[in-house]
Amino acid sequence: MVSSLEGGTTLFLLRVVFILRANLTLGTMTTIMRQGREQVKWLLVFATTDAVAVALGLVVAYGLRFYSGLIPVTKGYSPTEYLRILPLAVVIWLFWLNSGGAYDFRERAFNLQILRKLVRATVLAVMSLITLHFFERKLEYSRLIYLFSLVSCSATLALGRLALDRILAYGRRRGWLHPTRVAILGTGTLARNLAQRIQQHAYLGMKVVGFIAPFENPEVTHVESLPVIGSFERVRDIVRDHDVEELIVAQPDLSPEELVDFILECEKELVRIRVIPNVLEALLVEMSVEQIDGIPLYGLKETPLQGWNVVVKRVFDIVVSSTVLIVSFPLMVLIALAVKLSSPGPVFYRQTRVGLDGRRFRMVKFRSMVADAEDQTGPVWAKPDDPRVTPVGRILRRWNLDELPQFWNVLRGDMSLVGPRPERPYFVKQFREQIPRYMARHRVKCGITGWAQVNGLRGNTPIEDRVKYDIYYIENWSFWFDLKILFMTLFARRNAY
Repeated sequence: MVSSLEGGTTLFLLRVVFILRANLTLGTMTTIMRQGREQVKWLLVFATTDAVAVALGLVVAYGLRFYSGLIPVTKGYSPTEYLRILPLAVVIWLFWLNSGGAYDFRERAFNLQILRKLVRATVLAVMSLITLHFFERKLEYSRLIYLFSLVSCSATLALGRLALDRILAYGRRRGWLHPTRVAILGTGTLARNLAQRIQQHAYLGMKVVGFIAPFENPEVTHVESLPVIGSFERVRDIVRDHDVEELIVAQPDLSPEELVDFILECEKELVRIRVIPNVLEALLVEMSVEQIDGIPLYGLKETPLQGWNVVVKRVFDIVVSSTVLIVSFPLMVLIALAVKLSSPGPVFYRQTRVGLDGRRFRMVKFRSMVADAEDQTGPVWAKPDDPRVTPVGRILRRWNLDELPQFWNVLRGDMSLVGPRPERPYFVKQFREQIPRYMARHRVKCGITGWAQVNGLRGNTPIEDRVKYDIYYIENWSFWFDLKILFMTLFARRNAY
């Protein structure tokens, strides 16, 4: 019986996947968690807690080996020698913790799965130290400390996470931490049960703003003391008007086509969507699964660019952008003089663009067109032999030199080195309605260059094709993928006009 239920749910979810692919031609489906300062803040809190826990665990291991009397000490080792390697050991632990998914913030509470990740990272970190010890023979450390650290570091990491979990849970119950605003699609038994459990477990950090009913019914204004905030046909208006951050689908009789419609509407408003299947057992490789008090929530495959990877990418952006600005400063002075002397108008061109999570910012470039070019024509795409482009500007655009000031935007945090290219609000307003999943591009920082650009998709090329490449980048992000795109940018000048 269970097998048949699993098969039914799997077929349903597979149909959703195939319908999305047929409608969007975007490869695999991806719902991207919101990034930004909030996630980085929590990452630093968790990483700092883990770093302190590891350091404490290693100190405990040293004490057990040399001061506990459990094992006779035949040769003493100075604590200074161990303190010298402590920072490296902490870095190795953090590396394995991140690689093992210990900073995956989809987990809302400390549980057995997180404990397994902590223990696995500890085993790998100890193996790394043993390997380092083997190749660096000048290091003289007691081998038994490695054995003790397996136990002590696993214990201190678990205790640290548990303590942090309790502190966060207390803060959520007290209302000190901003809860995620959740709307529940459906008003049936499953939806009411979910809402009840979320309310009972304030430590989850979720607040139910209301139910979304299948049909408008003026007589039904509340369900289980929570308001009915609208009907299915007004989902997009509802999530916008009520500042919903996450939509949970708890309507088992939805068809795959209807579910796809909700996914597309939510992505236009940058709202995360998760689904409760019509059975409690389901298997699908491309679906992420979390639980709220035993109720499984199925989300769509998420970008690798979250957690610690956001910090790695940001550090890389800061280092490279600051270096480029310093090294290219003499060249930028020459370009500024050439722009100023070749045509009347300012040296720099500033334009409002739409970036991460739909936020607007002022992007800066060297002016390559006549002054106030867009005031004369309105928002239009650049085209080959565009009469608005100045002679100097044509050279700058050909070699992408007009983009150099954007490294300042990267240093400020408005942009990244690599990501989907930012667009003007005028076009974003059009494309979010016309092109499925266009707004999914705004779940990561926009970039100076991107996967679409190095494949020649720039200028007046179809926006649908660019979105396809942008989504592929988001789905398959890795640090090495960024390096590949940066390398390809040096040779990519197709459609640069």
